[in-house]
Amino acid sequence: MQNQIPQNRWYPMQTQDIAIPGEASEPQPDLVVIEHDAFDGRSRLVPAPATTLLLEVVSKPSKHRDHVTKRSIYAAGQVPAYLVIDPYAATCVLLTEPYGTGEAADYRTERTSKFGEPVPIGVLGIELDTPEFGTLPAGP
Repeated sequence: MQNQIPQNRWYPMQTQDIAIPGEASEPQPDLVVIEHDAFDGRSRLVPAPATTLLLEVVSKPSKHRDHVTKRSIYAAGQVPAYLVIDPYAATCVLLTEPYGTGEAADYRTERTSKFGEPVPIGVLGIELDTPEFGTLPAGP
């Protein structure tokens, strides 16, 4: 996915911690996308309001955390878009329009696409191409 983000406007970063107001933990999404000049980069933490999109790729141990826990954490941080790529379900879930605070925070809009279908990511002005996304067996 990172290679599909226009580098002339957006800066994708891996292994970057996020500072979310009111949240004790400092989540580290698999990919953080910020607009150029949205963050001066002088801290090890990117403030959630500076982010445009956060992405998580589901692993077996992270499934609940990625689909449920981080959904409310990122919504509470007012992250405009949260994309969950799930190779076990072969789906991309794009969440937009955050609202609320704390554990009750959520996203108003949820769009699920199957691998192979394009995923329109309005906040980035792109359509994510997914035919090359690999799947994993769900297992027992």
